[in-house]
Amino acid sequence: MPIVDTSDITHFLLLGSDTTNSANSGRTDVILIVSLNHTHGTVSMLSVPRDLYVYIPEWEQQRINTAYAHGEMIEAGFGPDLLIETIHYNLGLEIDFYARVDFNDFRQIIDSVGGVDIAVDCAIEDWRLREPDLDPTDEDNWEMFTLPVGVHRMDGNLALWYARSRRTSSDFDRGHRQQQLIRALWRELLKLGVYDQAVDIWPQAVELVETDITLEDALTLIPFAVRLDTSQFSTFTFKMDREVKHWRAPDGASVLIPQREALVRLIRDYMAPPVASQAGKTMTSVQIVNATGRTDLAQVAAERLAWEGYNVSVDPDVSRIFKQYTSIVDHTGRVKGSDLEALRAIFHVPAQAIEVLPDPDRIADYEVILGANYYACTRDVLPPAG
Repeated sequence: MPIVDTSDITHFLLLGSDTTNSANSGRTDVILIVSLNHTHGTVSMLSVPRDLYVYIPEWEQQRINTAYAHGEMIEAGFGPDLLIETIHYNLGLEIDFYARVDFNDFRQIIDSVGGVDIAVDCAIEDWRLREPDLDPTDEDNWEMFTLPVGVHRMDGNLALWYARSRRTSSDFDRGHRQQQLIRALWRELLKLGVYDQAVDIWPQAVELVETDITLEDALTLIPFAVRLDTSQFSTFTFKMDREVKHWRAPDGASVLIPQREALVRLIRDYMAPPVASQAGKTMTSVQIVNATGRTDLAQVAAERLAWEGYNVSVDPDVSRIFKQYTSIVDHTGRVKGSDLEALRAIFHVPAQAIEVLPDPDRIADYEVILGANYYACTRDVLPPAG
């Protein structure tokens, strides 16, 4: 597959296996590729759906999440190599390093940093163990759990549940949430100064994470990591009926068959350095004014915009009056190159709730006044029952 020059890009393959048994490799239900562009100082993340139906070299057409386990069956330690070869064959990406965790490892990593803050913009509802240590084979130990919209401090158990849930969403949305968790973990490591302690904590880290990254490799990448901020992250996911379509495999399994032309475009976009239009977008500034009556919704909205590459600030004045409906003030007055339609879609704002007030001395290009009707979810996620 032809792609752009990758000589200045380092590709990491992050894997999550669906097992708590360290002796069982399990299926790699989380396949996340993280690429560092050293020239432009940016990071791209691509979530690969677990049911992607691909050719696994010297084996057969199969779900991509089975490649690792099949490699381990051939020879212990061959799993990562076979999955990396599978990704190269089907996606054209040459992986430099990999890291793999299972359920227990992931929980310990999150708990070791004291948890992570996640701005949940779509409420998630799914079955959850009443207590983490209960027997999962006993049906009475499970309850229907709803995680509402808002900012949540997640421990390892809740973060794992959030990363895995797909009862009211999909594998594609799950990829989005997994990317959220990676960004949140990076922020927490930065805040705790963990990167400065890399040499001291490396022995504990490699006990939790199976990886081919050496300490020397990690030390060369730390200066890159500490210079990043969230505006330099780009996120990519597959979409149904674009990069993939549902298909019934010969064995009767429901899989996702890749659509070559759309997939080539996705990989090109993923690999390409920031273009002028993207650079211009990151310069677009938006100020959030919270008039919802809920303090955490401003951060939910800010995270949502940051995910799209906007420069976001939150008005610190909490004395503003309550408003029923969300509105947008356009201080640019631009027609060409305007972000107004994109902002309207993100915040579900009708045309009559737009006010154009050009201001050459503006603090921000756009002002979004969040009202009580603010509905944060713009992804394909079913709302909780009731």
